[in-house]
Amino acid sequence: GSNGWFSKQSFLILLIGTMLGYMVLPVLLVETSTLSFNQQQEKDKSRGGPTRELIDKNDIQMRLIADQHVLSRQSLPTDRSPHVMETAVLSDHRRKKILVTGGAGFVGSHLVDKLMMEGHEVTVLDNFFTGQKKNVAHWFHHPNFNLVVHDVTEPIQLEVDEIYHLACPASPPHYQFNPVKTIKTSTMGTLNMLGLAKRVRAKVLLTSTSEIYGDPQVHPQAEEYWGNVNIIGPRSCYDEGKRVAETMMYSYKNQNNVEIRIARIFNTFGPRMHPNDGRVVSNFIIQALQNKPLTVYGQGEQTRSFQYVSDLVDGLHSLMNGNYDGPVNLGNPDEFTMKEFAEYIKKLTNSESEIRYLSKTQDDPSKRKPDISLAKRVLGWQPKVPVETGLTKTIAYFQTVLDEAGEIIPTGPGASKPQN
Repeated sequence: GSNGWFSKQSFLILLIGTMLGYMVLPVLLVETSTLSFNQQQEKDKSRGGPTRELIDKNDIQMRLIADQHVLSRQSLPTDRSPHVMETAVLSDHRRKKILVTGGAGFVGSHLVDKLMMEGHEVTVLDNFFTGQKKNVAHWFHHPNFNLVVHDVTEPIQLEVDEIYHLACPASPPHYQFNPVKTIKTSTMGTLNMLGLAKRVRAKVLLTSTSEIYGDPQVHPQAEEYWGNVNIIGPRSCYDEGKRVAETMMYSYKNQNNVEIRIARIFNTFGPRMHPNDGRVVSNFIIQALQNKPLTVYGQGEQTRSFQYVSDLVDGLHSLMNGNYDGPVNLGNPDEFTMKEFAEYIKKLTNSESEIRYLSKTQDDPSKRKPDISLAKRVLGWQPKVPVETGLTKTIAYFQTVLDEAGEIIPTGPGASKPQN
């Protein structure tokens, strides 16, 4: 009998143990695990563990999105463009696709600033012969900006609404360095831009020059004047190149209905001028700031008229967006002899430089002054920045460039490759 009782007792103990194993133990394990997890969370929070990392990642993502939003609406400060420029936000049907050839140059980069601030998509096309990346570096991050390293003498396929065709060396030492290339830039480059404009039905603006008037026998020079140009002189590669470029513009207008604009630009100055371009403003300022002799070619009786770059940019913009398609002079009628201008720069820079007179250069125009009556009438445009105000800003810019470089040797009148 004892064996049977033992069997019943053993069976009862086994049954109770099984029930405990299946019912009570899992509850205890869950409670223990929950307690351990809660304790681990508290430790993670205090130590900055996985939970904190997840919060940090989300915070970083939100900050990146916010930063990208801000950067898509402004420029970044650089040494060339220290001031932040805010960009407008345009709807798709108002935002234009605009191509600026030579957009990394002196005038081109300021034009790009204006177009970017208006909220348009801007593509800069430049081969960097005289242009510099630092002139447009403050836009590299912006979603509306695009930089294409390309030579306008080669065709290119783009989709654009407007073309500002500025590409061409503009200072005598630079355009005389490779006269054949200068001619190609003005002729083949302009043909390529006109072909592009014809294909995509874009409006195209050519920046021509007061040099097409040559050494004028009419003063001041109005758009009706045909000029007095030496077609085989050292400056003719630029002068004649621009004259034939204007001819091409009107041929495409008359034959292919391409919408065109032509600006004849007179002497322009301002920040981002190339310090070695050999032009009178940059040379005089660089020489004066270093107390080096100011070099005047001839007796200094030849005259020039100088406009500040922001006035020129406003004129180009008005011309592109207006209805007039004839050539338009853009310049400042304030006229200086070179001797007067050298003295003026000395005064503004408090320089101790002497004025040194050298031999006159070949085909140097004796007088240069724009008649801007047409621009006033058809564009409502005239210069707003006084020469002294513009020169003060330009002198401050060149002082910064000089502080960085230590010394700058001005470029003489002869052909010279740009020193980038």
